[in-house]
Amino acid sequence: MFAVRPFHLFALTSLLVAAAAYSADVQGDAAKGKELFTANGCTACHSVTAPDASKVGPLLVGVVGRKAGTTKSLLGPTENLTKYGVIWSVETLNEFLADPNAKAPGTPMAGMLVDAQQRADVVAYLSTLK
Repeated sequence: MFAVRPFHLFALTSLLVAAAAYSADVQGDAAKGKELFTANGCTACHSVTAPDASKVGPLLVGVVGRKAGTTKSLLGPTENLTKYGVIWSVETLNEFLADPNAKAPGTPMAGMLVDAQQRADVVAYLSTLK
């Protein structure tokens, strides 16, 4: 059986705390976020111009401040996204985009952004969509 030595546990905890602290301090660049949003193919499913709701995913204009699972799209929100029910903010979008299926299992959103800087950039861009 594998035993975790106190030092190893301390080292692992320190790394996780440092990574979390770093991601919280990352500042997003909306211009880079727009580039990433387009380059990653997000526009295939999400519209960023109102009143276009003709995409598979929800319209992202005004996403910051809106409750998850309340926007019309061709597929409509999944039951788990509706249950997730957070109010989209910089923090909740950052958490969701890191692994959408961990937050709302069964969500049809295939993409995720594991890089904290890229997430910060995309969230900064989404925050400009009003």
